[in-house]
Amino acid sequence: MSLGTTQYGPKFFGFNTPDLHLIEDTIPWVTPTQFEVNDALISVLQAGSSVTRIYTLAIGPPRDTVHITSYPINDTFNWKPIPGTNNPKLYTNEQLFVALDNVLAAAGNLGVQVIVPLIDQWDWWGGVPAFASIHRVTTDEFYTNSRTYSNFFAVVEYVAKRNNTVSGIQYRNDPAIFAWETGNELSMGGDRVPSHWTTSLAKLLKNVLNVKQLVIDGSYSLYGWDTDVLNEPSIDGFTGHYYQLPAKFLIASSISNSVSPAGTIIFFIISGFCLIASIAFCIKPSLFRIKSDKNLCALLGSGRNSLYQGKIDILLVSAKKRAITICLLLTFGFIAFFVLASVFIWVGLFRVKYADRFNVDHDLIVKQYKKLFYVGEFGLSSMSDYQNLLAAVNASQALGALVWSLRFHSRSGGFWNHDEGGGVQSFHLPGFPVNGTTGVGISSTELMKSYAAGNGAPKSSQYYQKPPVGNPVLFLPKVTKSIVNGEAMASVGLIWRGSTGARSYTVERAPGNTDAFVVAYSGVVDAVASGQTILVDQVKAGAYNYRVRGVNEYGVGNYSNVVTAV
Repeated sequence: MSLGTTQYGPKFFGFNTPDLHLIEDTIPWVTPTQFEVNDALISVLQAGSSVTRIYTLAIGPPRDTVHITSYPINDTFNWKPIPGTNNPKLYTNEQLFVALDNVLAAAGNLGVQVIVPLIDQWDWWGGVPAFASIHRVTTDEFYTNSRTYSNFFAVVEYVAKRNNTVSGIQYRNDPAIFAWETGNELSMGGDRVPSHWTTSLAKLLKNVLNVKQLVIDGSYSLYGWDTDVLNEPSIDGFTGHYYQLPAKFLIASSISNSVSPAGTIIFFIISGFCLIASIAFCIKPSLFRIKSDKNLCALLGSGRNSLYQGKIDILLVSAKKRAITICLLLTFGFIAFFVLASVFIWVGLFRVKYADRFNVDHDLIVKQYKKLFYVGEFGLSSMSDYQNLLAAVNASQALGALVWSLRFHSRSGGFWNHDEGGGVQSFHLPGFPVNGTTGVGISSTELMKSYAAGNGAPKSSQYYQKPPVGNPVLFLPKVTKSIVNGEAMASVGLIWRGSTGARSYTVERAPGNTDAFVVAYSGVVDAVASGQTILVDQVKAGAYNYRVRGVNEYGVGNYSNVVTAV
């Protein structure tokens, strides 16, 4: 792939699918079923994209549901030693890698390409902190210690050379992998990763392992990139992640460079001293060796002709009053500044907007260094920030943008769901106006789909803008009986595994032992957390049969199986 002289395209607008190979939203973590993998990948296609991004390899301890560990304590998993690792020896969890095999094989069959980041900077999936802890070094030493350096590069070699047990294709040759990312939001000590680490890993992938896919630097774009990393031929591209910035980055001197934490602290200290000095001068001038107006005038007018002393006294007193007035204005000015600064910081008015940060990163990487660039993640912000960023990506030479994050249907009914913080929950396709699993709602999901629909990316003719895919699966009803006003009643709780792309469902009921189904409910959404009851039917006690089918704007899906409530 090369960067042309015009807009690089077609673009992808889609979603990160972090749970695609390992589901973190249950205890203990589990690998996805074939239904869940297909549901996620077909959802990507239905949204109009052909590219998605999974999360990193999981590193342990502390948890044993990990891809890589030094201490395989759980005998239920098949652990294999990683060649080339020592002090300590590292092991892979074969079951979890088989799950990744299945994801890549399914993606290849369906026509989806996957971006694979190698290691996380954060500790949610173990990441750099766990890998460093295994080697008894600090997190920052992960990038500089010879043992962690050697062992991690051996892990990368093992992964790239792995033969997929489902497709038979080595990972490094698999067209289902769109790109390798060196990691997720990598940084060291609140700054850039050492450039030698990044360039060495890229050279390993490109020049030694000869991967056929793109190699993308997964450093955290917030800290920028060193020149030698930007110039490295084995690095094809870079990624930008855009979220609400922490307070230390909020007062920006320019779009591309925020005031450092030290600079911000010094600014407020100096401002504070000025404020205190202003207040002190106004309240008690004697602190500045000025005891009274008369003494001030005598001091400044000494040695002068007494004929003019009175006029000088009047002028000096007037001057001091003006000085006091100025000091009072400065005092109120400083107070107003602190109040407004505090308000602006917390409501985000000092924050650099997503689109502005993207444009600076894009112009540096694409226009100046002629490398590829894409937005790997963005989220937890206002709808206007989403819209402006996507518009900027669409008008640029960037590869595309993937919002964080999409969760798919659960094997137990409803959807897997993830609390992203800040009152925001995960996305779920096709998007729901009232969604029991998300605080984001339909507008954000529809926004991503609209940008995907508007670009020239090829759409899957099999799944794009088509009726719901797959038969729903009704589970055995949960029946609770009661007596209401002397009459026997039953509450029938229904749960079903949904059809991919269904916006709602019709629920049909028939008297027991018959197939005389009639529509009992329509417009029922399955947007509930995994395993929760989707619908409760209040009926007179007796035997009833139920079936459901999915509906979306393009048609109706197949019927589910029939279940009987007694």
